[in-house]
Amino acid sequence: MDNAAIARVLTELADVLELSGETVFKVRAFRTAARAIEGLGERAEELLASGGLAKVKGVGDGVIRRLKELRETGKIAELEAARAKLPPGITELMNLPGIGLKTAQQVWKERGITTIEELEAAARAGSLRTLPRFGDKREEKLILAIEAFRKRASQPKRRPMAEALELAEALVAKLGVLPGVVSCQYAGSLRRRMETVGDLDILVSADAAHAGAILDAFCAMPEVTEHLGKGDTKASVVLDNGMQADLRVVPEASFGAALQYFTGSKDHNVAMRTIAVKHGLKVSEYGVFDASGKSLAGPDEAGVYRAVGLAWMPPELRENRGEIEASQDGRLPALVEQGDIRGDLHMHTRESDGKSTIEEMAQAAIHVNYKYIAITDHSENLAIARGMTPERLRAHVRRIREADDALDGKIRLLAGVEADILADGSLDLEGELAELDWVVGSVHGQLAMPREQMTKRLVRAIESGKIDCVGHPTGRMLGHRDGSELDWEAVLDACARTGTAVELNSSPLRLDVTEHAARAARERGVPVVLNSDAHSTRELAFVKYGIGIARRAWLGKEHILNTRSREEIRAWRSARA
Repeated sequence: MDNAAIARVLTELADVLELSGETVFKVRAFRTAARAIEGLGERAEELLASGGLAKVKGVGDGVIRRLKELRETGKIAELEAARAKLPPGITELMNLPGIGLKTAQQVWKERGITTIEELEAAARAGSLRTLPRFGDKREEKLILAIEAFRKRASQPKRRPMAEALELAEALVAKLGVLPGVVSCQYAGSLRRRMETVGDLDILVSADAAHAGAILDAFCAMPEVTEHLGKGDTKASVVLDNGMQADLRVVPEASFGAALQYFTGSKDHNVAMRTIAVKHGLKVSEYGVFDASGKSLAGPDEAGVYRAVGLAWMPPELRENRGEIEASQDGRLPALVEQGDIRGDLHMHTRESDGKSTIEEMAQAAIHVNYKYIAITDHSENLAIARGMTPERLRAHVRRIREADDALDGKIRLLAGVEADILADGSLDLEGELAELDWVVGSVHGQLAMPREQMTKRLVRAIESGKIDCVGHPTGRMLGHRDGSELDWEAVLDACARTGTAVELNSSPLRLDVTEHAARAARERGVPVVLNSDAHSTRELAFVKYGIGIARRAWLGKEHILNTRSREEIRAWRSARA
């Protein structure tokens, strides 16, 4: 199982135990372990086998014992027993956006409601509004949430890019060392770095004599839970997180053509083949052929594009959004690379809801060769995340300055905050912000405001001149919560007027802003800040997911603020003051 799948099991165990009335300490232990494992930079399953998982902070002996049981039997008996005692449907109800565990428990205990259907009927009948913390407005929101849930449920299930990437990289690593494998790579929407992925496409180049054994080994992998079909050159399976994965074995002479064919979007491939036809050529997953059937290209992607008169283009661009024309005209952009990022300007420590200290975050940033980071713990309004009071913020700033001095120039620490943008657009801790090196302004509550009201809220915060960057502007959580509705033109125009940056939050479930908003920012000259929003040292690596979205938005290093030096960022702040 991948880390995300293990974290889901532990979270479900915590949920059902809490619903069953288990002690808060036991429930908290499983939640802590789930967060720790989800944020790991290594595969938890491999650490479990080697004994290394015991060294991960937040993962105790009890968790390890249950994970060993899960690995050996495919289930946790304690979870099965606790789940059996609960009414059917209660866990689905609990996971409905806008409900949560406490509310699910409340409507179950006080109204006997255990399914989404029963909850919807009660909300439409107006029978929930008399419950504590309810009311007619909340009933209306619940009905809308249920409608949105049903709409998402009717669509094909897609997984966040990060989850798909972890699985694909593990499969490629295992396939790549099999006898007879010359090359192995994933393709499809994952290679194009779409924010969500439906299924996995994996290609192997090998001769026909090895194809059968490679396909058999793929089908026998422990991640596989169901076989959908297997032929001479292709196998389709279902993985333990529910994703379908297809493996194709192709000859070495066709690997580049197959990689191009199974990576590009349908529209990109159609546009490319239209050009090929005009030149009297045929392009397929087997290669590029002239009218006589002679092969002109196939072993590598660059040769395939070159054969039809195009320059190779990065996979993230292959959506037929102008990349074909740019390739023909020699105008393909130089896209931002992960190595271009010189610092991270949004992260949390133990002062609010992070898991690591200032010093630990600094050392981890040094390890990835960053030149600066901004420590931006939460402000007072976000009480659930231990947001800082003015007094705590001032003390925190002093500790950041002291840590910066102690590092003796190995990296520079900026004292910052993630200040809540309140409902009226004013800023939490507004009187403290002028003394800081970096201010992220973010919305965390009342995300369902009407579009016009939410837009005014953000614009007022931007026009205050007190924030450097708008953090995760829509507040979305992929697969769990839709983002706030915004007038992006108005928000980005306000950023352009005031010289305010907009964040591309790289946290795997956020990836907020979208590629479309990031591209609109580029067109207006609004700098994008590519941040991790890390809550632990391991989460600094999240930036790689944001890089994919930035590249899909055609962003080069010149469009990303934190590809600049600390001195250049200080000059940028001074110029906009």
